Amino acid sequence: MNPVKPENIGIIILAAGRSLRFGADKRKAMLADGNSLLDSTLAKVPESFQKKILALKAEDEDLADLYKSRWQICLANNPDAGMANSLSSAIKAASGWEAAVIGLGDMPYINQATYGAVQKALTQHEIVIPGLGGKRGNPVGFRQHFFNEILQLEGDQGAKSLLQKYSDQCFVLETQDEGIIRDIDTPDKLT
Repeated sequence: MNPVKPENIGIIILAAGRSLRFGADKRKAMLADGNSLLDSTLAKVPESFQKKILALKAEDEDLADLYKSRWQICLANNPDAGMANSLSSAIKAASGWEAAVIGLGDMPYINQATYGAVQKALTQHEIVIPGLGGKRGNPVGFRQHFFNEILQLEGDQGAKSLLQKYSDQCFVLETQDEGIIRDIDTPDKLT
């Protein structure tokens, strides 16, 4: 296995979901600190990521305009088909990267240091998953040779099937970060 330089590892944030369980566009929901959920999530991504893709829905012109100066915007082909569709759309846009860290737009409580630690671990490992007390979370990192299989994924499970298929190649990065397992699916999770 060849090491990868951190600057050749980009980040993808998936934010093209329909927020059905939330009941409204959760990306715009306000957190206690006065920032939107998506603003807070994106603000945690460290500057060590020189390549950044934000996956949005085709009708998200307002969000695309808001973030396009700092993020490469990828409009998911058919986000209603599930998270895997948004992920494959973003992976197509990242085809030249050596590796990608994949995060979720509804996880604003992940520590900035965790993103950097996953990026760093991905320089030496094929797949990196952050862990907390035996639980696995997000963001997850993949080397480029998994991209073709990511493109074939379907449904709303993201890359979970690949993590199972290649469990022997997964490196679990132990953290103390509760944010890796804390997503916002319903309004009561905002606090």
